[in-house]
Amino acid sequence: MIMIDHRVVQGNDDPLDPGRIPEFTDIITADLHLTEILSSLFIYADSDLPILLTGEPGTGKELVAMAIFALGDARRRSCQRLNCASLTESLASSELFGHVRGAFTGADHARPGKFRLAHGGSLFLDEVGELPLSIQPKLLRAVEQGEIEPVGGDAAVKVDVRLVAASNQDLVRLIAQGRFRQDLYDRLAVLAIHLPPLRERPADILLLAGHFAQETARRYGRDQSLQFSVAAQRRLQKQPWPGNVRELKNVVTRAVLFGEGGLIREEDLAFTPYATLQPQSSRVTGEGVPAFRPSAAQLKELLDSEGGNVCALSRRLQVCSKTIYRWLRTYHIDLMGIRAAELV
Repeated sequence: MIMIDHRVVQGNDDPLDPGRIPEFTDIITADLHLTEILSSLFIYADSDLPILLTGEPGTGKELVAMAIFALGDARRRSCQRLNCASLTESLASSELFGHVRGAFTGADHARPGKFRLAHGGSLFLDEVGELPLSIQPKLLRAVEQGEIEPVGGDAAVKVDVRLVAASNQDLVRLIAQGRFRQDLYDRLAVLAIHLPPLRERPADILLLAGHFAQETARRYGRDQSLQFSVAAQRRLQKQPWPGNVRELKNVVTRAVLFGEGGLIREEDLAFTPYATLQPQSSRVTGEGVPAFRPSAAQLKELLDSEGGNVCALSRRLQVCSKTIYRWLRTYHIDLMGIRAAELV
């Protein structure tokens, strides 16, 4: 047992007990490495320094960010969130720093932006590696000097924000490619946490599978005494899980919904063939559109399988996130509706 700040975090082979630590309600693990990371969150939460969370899609970066905010000072618990991958270059400044009335065509009203909305509290910037390069110096100024300048404004505005950023990309590689600023990386990564992928947490696979099976059974009125056959357990443990915990949840959910009886068999486990869903060609047309594009039905199904996470799907298909957002607009697909359905 590891005692921290009079709270108990269970280590070794015992999973974290959500009932003992309310901030960890959605984080379940028996993995020693991840347990050590979670045990240190109290220390991170006590600081106002920026934190950079890295890890593959589906490893729980947002859950960890929310735990940090919840464990910190009461004034930092109110939180604003922004997914940088959804920002076009023309909208990024307005979304982050706000704009004054009349700053551009259509700006009929002033907008505060996420930094001002988060003033005195916390801001979570997801997929910060997707932030347009032209906006990165402005973010650096906000982090380094605590100042922002709304679009169309003529004076700096002071902000007091606890910032946590996350990325599933290799930011060091992006720096080498000239797509991310070294000075911004240095400022964001004052405190850094890398979350291990599920394939490096073998103790968690069956633990999480059982949790998701019970959760799905309760939600849909299935047999809550469900068990996994020995063959099914072996299959789950051999799977590389490129989609990590999110992929495991999808596989188990499907098995519970479409399986029969109180035993989940190996044949009930339907895995998404990640390799076959990659683009047929890496060529890009003259307009910057990949040669491969799924149909509207395929795109919706893929997004459903990723829980509405566009960045995870972009890595899976090896296309830019902005391309996927363009497909969504073309097909008139309601992304927020997909994400809301995932939470029901």
